[in-house]
Amino acid sequence: MTVKNLSKNIDFIDKNKDTLLKEYNNKYLLVFEEKIINSYDTYETAAEEGVRLFGLEEDFLVYYITSTQPVNFVMEAIL
Repeated sequence: MTVKNLSKNIDFIDKNKDTLLKEYNNKYLLVFEEKIINSYDTYETAAEEGVRLFGLEEDFLVYYITSTQPVNFVMEAIL
């Protein structure tokens, strides 16, 4: 996972947060290459789908979107 790619995905969320909140409030977003892949009710489901779609070698972000500032953790899979 590269910090550069992760930063791009976080910047994408920040720039589009108002629009995303209208559609995805209180959901876990799966973000890949600055695109919303889908939304999920749980972190586990979003993370599992990210691994299924992109594997452990690709950079994807699971982001909980809410009107208050969430606590998001950055995790890196180590093989």
